[in-house]
Amino acid sequence: MAEQETYAVRVHRGDDGSLWAEVDELPGCFASGDTLDELNKDLAAAISLYRSEPGREVVATVDVTGEQVLVREAAA
Repeated sequence: MAEQETYAVRVHRGDDGSLWAEVDELPGCFASGDTLDELNKDLAAAISLYRSEPGREVVATVDVTGEQVLVREAAA
């Protein structure tokens, strides 16, 4: 069964119009993208890498809503 957690994220817009986000509960976990769709994909990849450990790869899907991100995890 997949775990589900909600994290607070801060989404920022760069001077060039690109987006980047940081996850408050996961220090050093951040992602960037030119569009919100790209940011969602890159944030899912960043959270997956952050939460994975040897012998337990985590695959996260992300739904950014406002300043929160809903993460559904499934061990691969």
